Amino acid sequence: MKYKFLLCIDDTDELGGEIFTGLLTEEIAAFAGLFAPVSFVTRHQLLLDPRINYTSHNSCMCFEARLTESQKQRVLDFALELLERKSAPSAEPGIAAVFEKDIENVQELISFGRSAKEIFLSTERAFDTAREQNVFLKEIKSGARGVIGALAGIGLRLSGNDGKIRGKFELKESNLSVAELLGLNFIEAVADENFKPLSPDERVNLIGALKPVFLDFKATLLIKKEAGGGFRNLNVKELRRF
Repeated sequence: MKYKFLLCIDDTDELGGEIFTGLLTEEIAAFAGLFAPVSFVTRHQLLLDPRINYTSHNSCMCFEARLTESQKQRVLDFALELLERKSAPSAEPGIAAVFEKDIENVQELISFGRSAKEIFLSTERAFDTAREQNVFLKEIKSGARGVIGALAGIGLRLSGNDGKIRGKFELKESNLSVAELLGLNFIEAVADENFKPLSPDERVNLIGALKPVFLDFKATLLIKKEAGGGFRNLNVKELRRF
């Protein structure tokens, strides 16, 4: 039987390096995709604090898949070997993984994730929380603080309302209806700044790359009403709060 599986990694790269946490997550997700369809990768922003030795943005990456117990172990073994081999020398990588069915209290994990966006947390608290919630949590090197972000990412993904979909999506078209946008494979919903869904026949001016956010468990394109009428997608600066 297959179950909903979540995996998140954090702090695998370094400034000026060629390794990126998002790329490593996608490599793991691609391996999981050998067994079953895999979700998009979500990027979750964590606390920016001088006490945290993050690379540039302090974000973690998470994805979901439906796997059997044996497939889960194969994906986990692949991920651990990959992080051991490819993480940047100065990085402090951590990995978290779990079947949703095995979590003791999902709300506790969500609370941990939200705390990691607001306050400075210890690795001890991360390991305690993981142990209580039956989450696999591992530091790839001793004392690695990436375990905090890895566990937080699992909680934030489970909340269904945090983060952005990894990647920027360029289209040749400059104007599409909501119905046409929903026909694209990387957009599952279209909503305004107040998170209200738009009618299928509304048209949207497309400016720059499209960057969906993770809202109500869906890859959601946020748009806003323009001063002269009509709608346009939010730009990167406007999406920073996500």
